[in-house]
Amino acid sequence: MIRLSKHQLFTLMFIFEVGSTTLFALGVKAKQDAWIVILLALLIGLGFIWIYTELQKTFPDRNYVEIILIILGKKFGVPLVILTALGYAWHCARNLREFGEMITITILPETPIWIILFLFMSASIYTMLKGIESLARLSELVMPVLIIFMISIYVFISISGRVDFKRLRPVLGNGIKPILENVPQVIVFPFGEMFVFLMYWNYANEGGAVRKAAIKAVLLSGILLCFSLIMDITVLGVEYTSITTIPLIEVVKLINIGNIITNIDTIGVFIIFLGGFFKMTVYLNAVILILHSLFKTQNYKLIVFLVSILIFWFSISFEPSYVYHQWMFPFDVHYFGIFYANILPLLLLVIYWIKKKRSQL
Repeated sequence: MIRLSKHQLFTLMFIFEVGSTTLFALGVKAKQDAWIVILLALLIGLGFIWIYTELQKTFPDRNYVEIILIILGKKFGVPLVILTALGYAWHCARNLREFGEMITITILPETPIWIILFLFMSASIYTMLKGIESLARLSELVMPVLIIFMISIYVFISISGRVDFKRLRPVLGNGIKPILENVPQVIVFPFGEMFVFLMYWNYANEGGAVRKAAIKAVLLSGILLCFSLIMDITVLGVEYTSITTIPLIEVVKLINIGNIITNIDTIGVFIIFLGGFFKMTVYLNAVILILHSLFKTQNYKLIVFLVSILIFWFSISFEPSYVYHQWMFPFDVHYFGIFYANILPLLLLVIYWIKKKRSQL
């Protein structure tokens, strides 16, 4: 039976949350107050983490599919489980394409996108065939490396003399409205994406440690995201940060310490690769776990290959360009994200409470 330690769950959730978030200037429509957006979204996001973990606490040995079927029954539960699988597959395909585009833009502009996507997908398939424990153990090794690389970038850019904290002023210069308008988007991405771990928390060898590990991972990743955004704005300025494709890479390009430490774009690309690999693999494995739980099939490898082929095909055929990918982002948040990450888990918990109260009467 699969069992994950609380530290493995923590590192896996942390890398998943960091995944792609440090690449984008989330909340930057609030201008220099974008960091406030992150902090407010983090506080509300922690509330949703409580909802997710409360569901898991209620059914400690069950995954999300089994929880849905227990609460709603097969008649209403099965269609909802299928929709959930489609939602995870959508996120997986979008992440695969996203990180493929990032690699193409940064270091391999002449390489066909399908080759990069194929390599990403092949790495994920290999990892899944080895088991989720392998991915969790790998996350324990990768997390300290990721943190060291991120800290190194910010130390080097500070020494390079590129940081200007005056660019964060005036605080609340445009009022509170732009901040409040951007908070919902950041609640869903990245903090709301933690709902995917409802497919993994039942593997915890210490059920009572799930909530603590999840809150710790979200809190630490949120602080890192906030600090990353502050560095982007103080180095690049809010206007350039808002229009550049990958602010992190632009920051790395400006590092120059005595003409010795310079041109270290590879660090940024390495972070992109790690984030993309873990995030996509977690979503892909979640889709496979859902199908495996729903249809009770014993041919795990067949499901892995069929689902991977479909997602690989979709990621290539659905999006013609990265501009189109970015244009679809609001759709992700306002339709897919809010329903799957916010509305559905809360609704399930409320229905369970109502059914429990009625059974006690």
